[in-house]
Amino acid sequence: MKDIYTEETYQLLTELIQNKCVNPPGDEMKSIKTIEKFLKKKNISCKVFESAENRGNLVAVIPGTVKEASGLIFGPSHIDVVPVTKPDDWKENPFGGVMKDGYIWGRGALDMLFIVASQVQAFALLSQEKFKPKGDLVLFIVADEETGGAWGADWMIKNHSNELSVNNRKMFAVTEAGGVQINKNKFAIINGEKGATWLKLKFQGTPGHGSAPYSSDNAVHKVSKAALYLTDYCDNRMPIRTTYVSHLVKGLGMNFILRSFITNRKLLPIILKILRKKDPEISKVLHSLSRMTISPNIIQGGTKTNIIASEASLELDIRTLPGQDDDYVVFHVKKALKELADEVAIEKAETKEGIASMGTASPVESDFVTAMQNAIRKDFPEANLVPLIASGATDGRFLRNINVDTYGFSLFDPDTPMNEVVSLGHGVNERISKKTVELSLKVYYNLAKEFL
Repeated sequence: MKDIYTEETYQLLTELIQNKCVNPPGDEMKSIKTIEKFLKKKNISCKVFESAENRGNLVAVIPGTVKEASGLIFGPSHIDVVPVTKPDDWKENPFGGVMKDGYIWGRGALDMLFIVASQVQAFALLSQEKFKPKGDLVLFIVADEETGGAWGADWMIKNHSNELSVNNRKMFAVTEAGGVQINKNKFAIINGEKGATWLKLKFQGTPGHGSAPYSSDNAVHKVSKAALYLTDYCDNRMPIRTTYVSHLVKGLGMNFILRSFITNRKLLPIILKILRKKDPEISKVLHSLSRMTISPNIIQGGTKTNIIASEASLELDIRTLPGQDDDYVVFHVKKALKELADEVAIEKAETKEGIASMGTASPVESDFVTAMQNAIRKDFPEANLVPLIASGATDGRFLRNINVDTYGFSLFDPDTPMNEVVSLGHGVNERISKKTVELSLKVYYNLAKEFL
């Protein structure tokens, strides 16, 4: 691939960072116009859809030549970014898009503007080459992922799904955030994600003087005990599912004996305790993949230091595996609470982020998965894919909910450590290596050629 195309991709990424589409409020139309201008300079038509004031989404299509053939969506890829809370801690201007030391620095560079720029350029190259895919190739750029997708992917699917070819042919999609090498020649793809449910538990007590606490009916006592009960239940008594753990360890090529230990529901808790000391990051991944998790994160209660609390609440971040619904959540929360279950009032926690969702997953084996693997093998001939379920929510869930098999897929420089990817997303000194941008551009281009 010519260097000029890679340089154009770097420049597009820089402009997207500099547009500063921080959400809230978003103002994503700035970057939508940047991408529209980029495409129009190459004589490529696209459509812009304004979902709210200064908020937009973009679609471009290379039509397929075979009516029944499957198609491919580059996206949904979001152009909004999270706020920067401590700009003085950054080595470079977080919205400067500085190229330095082999990296492009800035908020959103990793999450996920490098993918946006790479997909836009790959689409443009294919269009200029007069590529004739069998199925439609769709470029799908969206707003509002960082606060739930209501004005982005969700809005587009509810109002303009016909623009995405999902109504007339089987479609597949690639979005954030796979492509990291997690072991030698083992590259992660995200084939699904856990669901998110945020609950508030409320407890009542009897007010009294704080100087006489013995045998008091203190709501803070109850909420504190509830937090301990829930944590213990999550770690030691929550029902275990090894389906997604099995996908991981099989993809990593572990030997049969080790794989059988890790995927045994009775032995996994023991292994997690061992790994918690030896490799805490892996223990967190395996724990998350094996169960619904409950994290008690906000406690509020009481009105005055010398008054026994008559009310207290506990807010929970609950992440569910695919197939676990609200009834499953409530059942296990109440089971965890033991004697407190009869006293608790459970309600949805109020949040500005509309991320409440069910877990979703796409197949780990298919012709499309093979095509992704072959696309990576253009650069790394020994590469194999390792499917993972993401613990956080992405826009991919909206497409999976309408039967579009969707995967987190890009291609990171193999020298990029996994902990760097985890820490830099939404973090200080967010950046992406120029090599990763180059590889991702090539892998999207090759995937379209391979699959379509």
